[in-house]
Amino acid sequence: MKVPTFVPSLDNIMKGGIPEGSSVLLLGEPGAGNFEFSLTSAVNLARALDGRIPRDLANYEVEFPEGILYVSFSKPANEIMRILSLSLEEGLASSLRKRISILDFSRLYYSQTQIPTSWIGGGTIRDKENLISSFIKEIEKAGKNKLIILDSFTDLVTSRYLDEKTMFDISRGISRASKMWNSVVYVLMTANIIERRAENILMEIFDGTLLFEWNSTEKSSKRKRYMTIPRFTGVLPLIEREKIERFDTEFDYKTGMIVLNTTKVK
Repeated sequence: MKVPTFVPSLDNIMKGGIPEGSSVLLLGEPGAGNFEFSLTSAVNLARALDGRIPRDLANYEVEFPEGILYVSFSKPANEIMRILSLSLEEGLASSLRKRISILDFSRLYYSQTQIPTSWIGGGTIRDKENLISSFIKEIEKAGKNKLIILDSFTDLVTSRYLDEKTMFDISRGISRASKMWNSVVYVLMTANIIERRAENILMEIFDGTLLFEWNSTEKSSKRKRYMTIPRFTGVLPLIEREKIERFDTEFDYKTGMIVLNTTKVK
């Protein structure tokens, strides 16, 4: 069974979406589209759960997660809601606000830093355990049959909470748990903030990796976003069959991410 990404052209190529239970590393240069991809999936899942299912999906056997769980390590919940409102047309933002649940670990994240608590807000998690054990406990309670967005591994690897071994262990755990929970997990991470060796290991641990980058050419002064799929179990053969090398993408606040064009292997 497939779970749609709700990026229309992409779902058509993947025959409905990605395999259920997939763990996906969304690896991206700053602003290149990994957050926007996750946002597109979340808002259009919310609309589908309200009965507004894209017509293109009628041709495929798909299932929808029962809700959206947004896990934030450094941003408080009110900031997440503000970002949603600024990124989406109000009708879309309203649909998502009704369906999204937020696990806010920001209070724990900043608890042993110089940042004053008045800058952080209340947070939703006030456990006295450390951040990682609290994260594991809370996501295990709330993560079944969900689209889960982890925002972000960047916050963890640039903090004192996550050394390399712990990062790999958590990644393996998430990838296994996503199948047990029947959930799709998107893990956001900024490209090139860890060594290439470690980045490659993460790509091997997760079921799939979507890589988002900026592209500029001498013929145009405008930068363009594009997405490639270096690895994805159950998906990459479909991409290779179409001989697609990359997807040129764009984000529209009225629709979410769309694929403008595909570049094929010559």
